[in-house]
Parts: sequence; structure tokens; C-alpha cells
Amino acid sequence: MIRRAERYFLTGIIVLLPIFVVLYLGVWIWNTSDVFFLAILRILGIGVPEWLTPLLPVLGLLTTAALILLAGMVASHWVGRQLLAGLDHLVNLVPLVRDVYNAVKQISTSFFTRPEVHFSRAALVEYPRRGSYALCFVVQRVEDRLKPLPPGHTVVVVPTSPVPASGFVIVVPEEDLIPLDIKVEDALRFIVSAGFLLPGNGAAAPVRDEA
Repeated sequence: MIRRAERYFLTGIIVLLPIFVVLYLGVWIWNTSDVFFLAILRILGIGVPEWLTPLLPVLGLLTTAALILLAGMVASHWVGRQLLAGLDHLVNLVPLVRDVYNAVKQISTSFFTRPEVHFSRAALVEYPRRGSYALCFVVQRVEDRLKPLPPGHTVVVVPTSPVPASGFVIVVPEEDLIPLDIKVEDALRFIVSAGFLLPGNGAAAPVRDEA
């Protein structure tokens, strides 16, 4: 009974945690979305009518979206690019601030401007020790681009479960890879489900408690 209760408790956490995070972020965005709108009104010296107070979150969201679109439009033209280059130069003059700025800029550029990565296939690799195998995704062959590493190696990503967005990049000999005859999408479902959704066979049968 105790083991079953622990399993139910962990299952409840897994089910409710994503919902809680989404709701928390939604409430936080709703409660703070009027900051830009109120700031603009203060700059213009305009007071907020009482009848407009309930609509401030909606107006804040619209104002934030408009500012983001305006910034994107400006940055897409030559003048905007020159202004951003000047801003980058000024920020990089400040020792501590430039590290944080460049890190956040690199992360945002990686997530929003780079094309989506498409893995070629799924495979198995001995990881993290001999005798145990981890599901991985093949990225590309190294060839002779990582000298002095000899040719015949392949870059693979070993994703973490249940969030495959993170993982480990490993360079392994090609002969150490065990190809899998499954789709990349099926391999992703297998990882996200923590191994419960076996490719081709649906969900694995739950293990019954002996007690």
C-alpha cells in the first residue's frame, strides 16, 4: 500500500506540475502586463480613468505586443541595425553587464532565429558506462573537422527524460552506434514518456505491486 501511495503521489506531481507552471506563468504575465502601458501613460502625463482600470491587463498585453512588433520592424532595417550595433558596443564596455547581455542574447538568438534542428535518425549508444545503453539522435559525421580526432566519428545527442530539450552532446565512433528501425518522433515519445511508450507497441504494461 505504501509503495502504491508513493507511486500515485509521484504520478500526481507529474500530472499537475506542468499545469501549475503554465497557470502560474499565465497569472504572472496577466498581473504584470500593464507595466509598459502605465509607463507610457506616465511619460505622456496622462492619468488613468477609473473605468479603464479593469482593462489595464488587456491593454498592457496589446501594448507589449505592439512594442515587440515595432522593435522587430526597426531592427529589420538598416537604421535599426546600426542602432543595435551601437547599443551592443556600449553594453560591451561594461564588464559585468556585457557577460549577462551577451549570454541572454545568444540564448534568445539560438531559440528564435536558428532553423529547427532535424535529427537524421535514432540509435543506441553505450552510455554512461559499458553494458548500459542510452537512446540518442544522430546529428552529423565529424569527418576531419575535430582534429586531432581521426575520421570515423559521429556527433550524437543523448537527450534527458522526460524533457528532451536538454541533454549531452557526445562524439562516438560510428561503429559503436546501434541503429534503430524507428522514427525520430517515436523515439521522442519514448523519451518524453520516460520509457513507457515503447515504439510500435504503445504503452508498456504497468508493473503490478506484489503487496
